[in-house]
Amino acid sequence: MVATWELDQSGPWRGAGRPSRQPSAPGLVPERGGLPGRVQAARLRLGLTQEQVAARAGLDPRTIRNVETGRYRPSRRTVRRLTGVLGQV
Repeated sequence: MVATWELDQSGPWRGAGRPSRQPSAPGLVPERGGLPGRVQAARLRLGLTQEQVAARAGLDPRTIRNVETGRYRPSRRTVRRLTGVLGQV
């Protein structure tokens, strides 16, 4: 969950940049809908980078980035590989 001040930029950093999609503390995972959000949340819960997930799944890191941003709708084969690394997504 992202703090309100991170979303509206009214807090401590007052618009110094975009809110980070990385969790700011253990157990805090940004919420996004659909498969992209579930893939990213599972990866962050496991403490893995996109590169680590890609290496373990035998995929290109760009594939992981594109799945998480919603630019790419993964094939069933890719989803099976991701599920093997991340668990049920």
